[in-house]
Amino acid sequence: MRPLLLLAAMTLAALPARAQDCPAEPAILALSDMVLAERAALPRLKARGAGAEAAYLKIRYGRLPADRALDLARGLRADGVREAADLAGALEATHGGLDAVAASTGNLAEIGTLVSTLRAVLLYGDGEKLLAALAALPAERRETASPRIVAAVIDRPDAEKAALAEAAGRHGLPLLQAGLIATQESADAWTAFAETHPDRDRLADLTRLWSWAPALVGRPALPAVAAVEPDVALLRESLHAAQIAAARQPERDFLMTYVNQTGDTAAAAKAGAALAAAIGDGTVRSRGTFDAAWLVVYRALHGAVDNVPAMDGTLDIVTFTSARYPQASGGISVRAVIDRLLAVEALSPYLRGETGTLPAMPAELGAPFRAEWPLWTEVAQALKGAPLAAFAKDPARAAVAAELLHAAGESGRLADLVLSVTDTETKIALATDFSMRLDRGCASHFHHRGEAVLLAGQPIFRFDPAKVMTSTRGGGLKRCA
Repeated sequence: MRPLLLLAAMTLAALPARAQDCPAEPAILALSDMVLAERAALPRLKARGAGAEAAYLKIRYGRLPADRALDLARGLRADGVREAADLAGALEATHGGLDAVAASTGNLAEIGTLVSTLRAVLLYGDGEKLLAALAALPAERRETASPRIVAAVIDRPDAEKAALAEAAGRHGLPLLQAGLIATQESADAWTAFAETHPDRDRLADLTRLWSWAPALVGRPALPAVAAVEPDVALLRESLHAAQIAAARQPERDFLMTYVNQTGDTAAAAKAGAALAAAIGDGTVRSRGTFDAAWLVVYRALHGAVDNVPAMDGTLDIVTFTSARYPQASGGISVRAVIDRLLAVEALSPYLRGETGTLPAMPAELGAPFRAEWPLWTEVAQALKGAPLAAFAKDPARAAVAAELLHAAGESGRLADLVLSVTDTETKIALATDFSMRLDRGCASHFHHRGEAVLLAGQPIFRFDPAKVMTSTRGGGLKRCA
């Protein structure tokens, strides 16, 4: 039997050493503390939308002791806060494994939807117990959990994925087994799996379902079971190259949505190549925010398509929902996000003092946003001298001012501004948004490999063990004391 991994649950070694060179850490903590202190002032439904991300940042940057971290997460879960069940479950799994999570939730089926909790259960050694529990669920529940498990451990070494895949096969979870094999760094893993699979029809199904998944680890698509025409193969290769680039960018992706809407794989391939180059030369930081990546992709598409207005029209009907831009209730379009990124990019040199002259309105701005440009320049000028209190009572101006202070790298003033906002809902929304963005410039605790494709804005709460031990003994995935 091949060696299996035994994952040592050390403590909440989860909690990192003090972040190095992170001047924004005080701002992250101030904003997170405010969200946790004031969320109860919101109407009950809105209060349920705030707190989990702030609690995670408080735990990580505040280095909370394990008991305080658990109390905080469980309190939010009891209040029905969005994502708090995943935060609490991940913390519980670091201490008591799957049994502790099940005791708190009373519902093992729910765990299959919680990415962070699944990760913690697996990394702290309760893999066998988790897979046995999943195997006992109805087929639909098993199929829901399998992609989430693959997403949860996408960044782990091949040896861990191989051990988990072997266990999944023994527990009768073929979809999970195939996903864990398809996302290994080595292509040999899938080759061996395909060569020895006893059911060619089932293999074809699994190959179709996971053919794209190697993009998450930078590998070519799975080889097709049946031969395909050369032009189809070339089309798939171009699309997959774009997927590889999309999976490497931070936070969110719109390139694959665009190609799915339009079928324009040629333009997508060029945009993907531009994105890959930007990641390679450091223009785009994979652990940062998506801002630079989106501008690279947008400009590459702009130069590659024949009909720019049609491209903009497509991006204008794709909705972007996120903690970002909380003043836009119900989300805004991808094209509207790009306009904001363009405005920030244009104003950044002025905000950082690199020039004393306001820029001209960027030619790339869409028509609807052009009417907003004077507000952005007005706020940019006001930030040079007006007190921050001048923005406190106007949510729209406060949101623009926060964007510009963040772009200027003034985390302290950004926190002061947000904390001065008089409307509690706006204040909490801005604090959640910018504390998460500031994290991306520091320890980037919210970063996860392949996140732009796999998570699409869903937060992940990681509390990984400090040490992983290997064993040559068989017997499955076991939890170490």
